[in-house]
Amino acid sequence: MTNNIHGIGINTNSVNPYGNQPKGSEAKPEETKPEAAQQQAQNSQVNADDVLTYMAQQAIAYQPKVAAQKTYDVAKYVTPEQAERIAGFITSFEDKVAEGLIAINKEFGENSKLSEAAKYEIAAKMV
Repeated sequence: MTNNIHGIGINTNSVNPYGNQPKGSEAKPEETKPEAAQQQAQNSQVNADDVLTYMAQQAIAYQPKVAAQKTYDVAKYVTPEQAERIAGFITSFEDKVAEGLIAINKEFGENSKLSEAAKYEIAAKMV
């Protein structure tokens, strides 16, 4: 069937995939049993703890390899005065992070549910 829209002939049956259903032997509705659908739904449910355990194991299994720490000869890159100044900045930063850790432990308690890594991250962002 061809429609005339503004003088352009468009076959809407070939454009619209949701057009008329085929007639005759081609138009057989699928026969499904409601019991079979319910049985499949019940069998496909998984225990939530199993899913979380699987996810945790996948996260642990994907641990990137850590290379050994390299040592650098600082004298190649900076003067002794610059190295001393940088070392002073680093010690100052470490001291402030330690103060932040003390404050976090005082605020949340020693046995809080925060991991040590989370405590260090919070303390470092406080500096």
